Amino acid sequence: MANMTTVTSPTESHTSNTLVVYGTPACPMVYPLRSALDSTKVPYDYINIWEDEHARQRVREINDGNETVPTLVFPDGSTLTEPSTGDLDAKLKGMGYSLGLMGFIRGNFIWIVTGSVIFFGILRFLELI
Repeated sequence: MANMTTVTSPTESHTSNTLVVYGTPACPMVYPLRSALDSTKVPYDYINIWEDEHARQRVREINDGNETVPTLVFPDGSTLTEPSTGDLDAKLKGMGYSLGLMGFIRGNFIWIVTGSVIFFGILRFLELI
């Protein structure tokens, strides 16, 4: 099965009928979001704003001068910045997609792991395990 993600080079243009995900390799929220999108099979273009000055400027325009990622631009022109999985799922449903259980898990992976570590630490502190 072909990957539905397109990683574009800084010189490529982006079509208005494709979801665009702006991110950076250093942002810990970009990978879970992309993983959630991959699980839904929604086609999207990923653009690293560190490699594309036009994309960096676009993200600044959307986010009041800030380079906040992940920033998503939908085919209808609407945007989401650092969306929760609930907000992302609601927007995707309007496009005919749904995150489903695996998308929810993949999109919240960081929070699931963090919560598990904290829970384990509390149980150890209370000497219950």
